[in-house]
This record gives sequence, structure tokens and C-alpha cells, in this order.
Amino acid sequence: MILRSYDKAPEITPIDGMAWHYVWELLEFGVFKNGYACHAYANGCHGGIERVTWCLRDVEDAFGYNRGELHARVWRMKLGENEEILAAEQFVHAHSQEEKAMLYDKRWLEVGGKSEFYFCDAKTAMARFANSYRKSNLQIGEGIVAHKRAKGIHGCPLPRTYEVSA
Repeated sequence: MILRSYDKAPEITPIDGMAWHYVWELLEFGVFKNGYACHAYANGCHGGIERVTWCLRDVEDAFGYNRGELHARVWRMKLGENEEILAAEQFVHAHSQEEKAMLYDKRWLEVGGKSEFYFCDAKTAMARFANSYRKSNLQIGEGIVAHKRAKGIHGCPLPRTYEVSA
């Protein structure tokens, strides 16, 4: 799936306690983003696709591009229980420090999810995604999530419960 910043995410029926784990490539920059999104946002749209388009807008703003100039290729998007998705995502971020894009260009600091962009190739990005779901790595990720929550560190939300409108 190729997305641009002006693309609209489809509306979905929110599911309590679920979240998305995704990997997408910013084609013009050759960087990969490994991230988390809640199942749906307040507007009722697909959370994973919303996060990709929001990040594209942030990158366009930070680097001086016009809306729709940059393209994201979504390589993986997995729906799962919030706690497992977070554990997998946090495992990846704890084990890929040296390739973070924000270490090499300060403009990344203006982008939402700034610490989740990596300079690597597609094979490496996909291998990290798949490897994060190994049982032992999920356990490591669970420990990271618990530590961050206990310390009040941003980025490890509790499972979301959606209210049903009458």
C-alpha cells in the first residue's frame, strides 16, 4: 500500500483492547518507521493508516515539502492485542538505537514518532518486525513497557476502550 499525507484512512468499527504494529518506508528518504497505533482514533478511522499519514505530514512540514509530495510504502501492519503489540514495538526500539534517523538530522525532532525512524534496508526492517514477536523478545518488550509505565514515560498507552454511541 502506498500512502500520501492527504490520503484519508477508512472508517472502521473500533475494537476494545486492540492496536496496530506497522512498518512503513518513507520512499524519498529510504528510512523505515516501526510504530504503534491504537485500533481507531476519535474520528472513527483506521488507526494504523491515520498514524502513517500524520507522520508523513510531520515529515513534510519538518523538511519543507508540500502536502502529498512524500510517499509511504506500508510493508507490514499487524492487528493484535494492545499489550502484545506494544511489547513487540518496544522491543524493536530498545534494540536498534544506532540507526535512529534523529541522531543524524535534527529536523527529525519535529516529527511525531521521531525516535521510530531508522536508516536500514527493507530486509532488516522486516526481520526486526518478525523477530519482535518471538516469545522471548515479547517478554523483554513487556518488561520495557512495564518500566516505562511505572516511570510515567510517554509511548506505552494502556489498552483503549471505545464507547459505543447510542
